[in-house]
Amino acid sequence: MQTLRSQVICASEPCSCNLKVLTTGVDVLANILGGLRCGGFAVVRGSRMCHVLSELLCVRCQLPDGMGGVGSSAVFVDGGNLFDPYLASEVSLLLGLEPETALSNIWVSRAFTSHQMTALLTERLCEILNREGSRLVVVSDIAELYCDLDIGVLEAKRTFNNVTCFLWNLAREKRLLAVSTSLASRERRKRQLEHYLLGRADVVVRVDEGNAHLQLTLEKHPSEPPFSMDLCFDESVNHSLLEDYLEA
Repeated sequence: MQTLRSQVICASEPCSCNLKVLTTGVDVLANILGGLRCGGFAVVRGSRMCHVLSELLCVRCQLPDGMGGVGSSAVFVDGGNLFDPYLASEVSLLLGLEPETALSNIWVSRAFTSHQMTALLTERLCEILNREGSRLVVVSDIAELYCDLDIGVLEAKRTFNNVTCFLWNLAREKRLLAVSTSLASRERRKRQLEHYLLGRADVVVRVDEGNAHLQLTLEKHPSEPPFSMDLCFDESVNHSLLEDYLEA
């Protein structure tokens, strides 16, 4: 942890003018937040649609710069056991990409305990990034594993705070985009941990989902004011909504 702390202190702000921007390809989201700039740490929280958007980004990042991507593979650190290859394949087809190739460009690492998650992020992630040159790191439902009763509250808070610091610093140091999702929960500890996450993030988007209804809220952004938009659809199933998004 001493090495991690030193890295955070030494972090510097990247020059935004030279950083690539990843877009979602979804008009309504573009109207709210524009693109997500490499060198930043973004959080998408709320309904399960957060995960759909995270896989969308993993595929879109493979597109060239001129098409809204960053021409790169993605690393998906799966803390919620959520990664769905069928969803990623569906997205790739909608974007005109070969599903098998798109999936091979998403490096999935799963964690099943908080200790595994911490080790994946702070010890193994840099090795993968140095080897693959990926410009996008996604961490799914990042706080969930730190809510396990096997880890004490104080240790969970301390470790989770260090992990969020590490991701914030990593994005700047490697000039990549780090995205974490946090699925809605009534669990008190998860809500407490989320305070560390939201405080560290550069961009925070909240997604609330109901019957044939979706609300997107930009809660935090370095240059845009808070903003909210309601969307209505004929169906509320996530996979059906995905196609509606891309055709918006």
